[in-house]
Amino acid sequence: MGTVLAALVVLAACAPARRGVFLTRDFADPATAYGRALREHTRSAELYSGFDTVAKAWATWRSPALREALVATTAARYRLGPGEAERMRAEELRAARLAWEFHVAIYTPSPDTNDLEKPDTLWRAVLELPDGSRGEPVQVVALPKNDKSRVEYPYVSPWTREYTLIFPKTVEPGPDARPVLWLTGPYGTLRFDFGPSDR
Repeated sequence: MGTVLAALVVLAACAPARRGVFLTRDFADPATAYGRALREHTRSAELYSGFDTVAKAWATWRSPALREALVATTAARYRLGPGEAERMRAEELRAARLAWEFHVAIYTPSPDTNDLEKPDTLWRAVLELPDGSRGEPVQVVALPKNDKSRVEYPYVSPWTREYTLIFPKTVEPGPDARPVLWLTGPYGTLRFDFGPSDR
């Protein structure tokens, strides 16, 4: 009996989907353009005091390449028309030209130390560019929890807080320019190097 049931399970798994039934991967699955770009443009860092966790963080650089992939996957999933997809693409690339932008999710055991958006936060965000210049964000926005964020950034969890960090882009960098994002303070340093990676 067990052999028969096992055979039925295998046959069911191999059976083609019925007409009109679509089997899709997650939005950020590595098989999608956006999933591959997200993997390439996301870094993580952890901070400990002895055996105690101080902070765990993930940062995604919203580069032109990531935005292009986001548009491509969004257009495919939402069946956007050419005009709507092109408008979305133009808006995303315009935002990329104007500023360096990062999506950051942070977990800290104490909510009181997860407050990047506050003027009196003990964290300091710094962006280092390939030419050695450094700058601080012109805007830090704490993001509300929503389902869309979990879809686009799978590392987000109920225990993380999310932020958008925006740094001024005074000159147009070369196509190979890769920044380094730092979060520093009395707790220690979280470093996100967006240079070439084999991840």
